[in-house]
Amino acid sequence: MVLVAAVAAVAAVLYWAWRSRPDGAPAAQPVPGLAWVPAESGLVAGINLAAVRGQPWLVAELREVAGAQTETLDYRAFVEATGFDYTRDLDRVWLGVYGASEQPTVAGVAEGRFAREKILAHARAQGARVTLQEGIELYEVQTRTQPAGNFAFAFLDATHVAFGSDARAAARVVACWQGRAAAVGTDPGRRGELERLAAGQSLWAVDDLARWQPTFLRAQKDLQSVVTVLAVGVAVSGQGLTLEAEARCREPQLARQLHDNLRIAALAGRLALARQPDSASRAAGEALGNLTFTREGDAVRVRVLLSPELVARLLGSPAATPARP
Repeated sequence: MVLVAAVAAVAAVLYWAWRSRPDGAPAAQPVPGLAWVPAESGLVAGINLAAVRGQPWLVAELREVAGAQTETLDYRAFVEATGFDYTRDLDRVWLGVYGASEQPTVAGVAEGRFAREKILAHARAQGARVTLQEGIELYEVQTRTQPAGNFAFAFLDATHVAFGSDARAAARVVACWQGRAAAVGTDPGRRGELERLAAGQSLWAVDDLARWQPTFLRAQKDLQSVVTVLAVGVAVSGQGLTLEAEARCREPQLARQLHDNLRIAALAGRLALARQPDSASRAAGEALGNLTFTREGDAVRVRVLLSPELVARLLGSPAATPARP
């Protein structure tokens, strides 16, 4: 429930377009959640909702988008019973995805301010199955949203909640929290690479294609023969959204070909969108025109800065302006 709401709140800001930052890339910083996400995760992601809340122009845009969305029955009942509001009370989420592409397992940790007793009472009222994992109570409930499924969670402390798409997944997070199971951060090399890609980002995701792939990527055989790792990030500031992506290729020659093909595709897309009558399409064409492509060894990077006004046009809402200091 908490995970779905958090992802829904920020998904509207993620568009596949990038431009280089005015300054150098920020230095890698420790990412606490990497110590709690199970090591078998192929896709690893993080969301910093506290950073989003710090930008009034973006909050206004997200409210415009959220106004047209319908919350699930599960989430509405959860809010009514607990008073929890993810836009106010949820600060950060770290998650991993693994297992079958058709029915992936999701597991991670949410950080924020939780009314623990109200949340547990609501879970019990929903008929939650309660098990004990090394001294920590784990709750598993069945969701009412179709298709029906399960959601499991456990309070790790006052501000951290482990969650999973089933009890086994949430139990893996508990084991990582307690140091009984390997996490993605256990491998120093992998931890360092994830911290580099997450540095300075408000939202980021890294997919190691050898470990896990979403269904739509499995069908892209040409892409799989070229790319081994895909990463995307969004940095929020008063200047707008800096979006960037990185593709790690199997060899430098393939990176060179990908770099050239992306530039050609961006140019073609820009020309096609510029002829469209609606403002959102023309804004997308403008964003494509601002893309910056770079290549270094086996890596291809693409970046763009989307101003608040451009974000508003992409979303079809009135122009937004950043708050003045």
